Amino acid sequence: MYLRNSCLFILSVCLIFSLFGCAEHTSMSGMSGMSGMSGMSGMSAADHAKHKAMMDKKGYTRSVETYQIPDLMLKDQTGKMVSLPRLLESDKPVIVNFIYATCTTICPLLSMGYIDLQRQLGDKSDQVVLVSVTIDPEHDTPEVLNRYLQKFHGKPGWTLLTGSRAEIDQVTTAFNAFVADKMDHQPLNFIRLPGHNNWIRLNGMLTGKIFLEEFRRAGLDFGK
Repeated sequence: MYLRNSCLFILSVCLIFSLFGCAEHTSMSGMSGMSGMSGMSGMSAADHAKHKAMMDKKGYTRSVETYQIPDLMLKDQTGKMVSLPRLLESDKPVIVNFIYATCTTICPLLSMGYIDLQRQLGDKSDQVVLVSVTIDPEHDTPEVLNRYLQKFHGKPGWTLLTGSRAEIDQVTTAFNAFVADKMDHQPLNFIRLPGHNNWIRLNGMLTGKIFLEEFRRAGLDFGK
């Protein structure tokens, strides 16, 4: 069942990427000439191979962890200052992941997992707080993150955050997800249920159905 859902998910992602031009896997010389992809010309073939290996992994791993969220004010995609603890300690279910706007491999798939979840929830999509924190704050300004959100047609309830390099490093370290090189980041999602201090740490590419299965496994059912 997981393999079937994953195949359908990947097919839908490929279709959307073909429309947006987000999944170009051309030569590096061709990529360096693409508009709106500043910074990607420096990516090596080894970088792409590293991400492809992560994408090719089947299934996902799951653990339950406790994290101390740093008391930080970060900027969302509108430029508004947001209290990270207040956002993540919502009375709604919360999912957190780490992305960056110029990524053309893992990050679009992570983001499509969010979009697929919002689609699965339908008119209940605002009942889940989705948070994406950039790991490339030097490039990912609020304006860049807003364009990223619009590109994926994200619905209300999905917040993208940026800040200083030191602040972002604090956040990734708090979630035990720090990487010195953004190309080394993992396809991680973190789920927190209302009133719970623990986080469900999921490593792998997830569809909306899998998110819902994880919610149900944790005792939360949206009636879908």
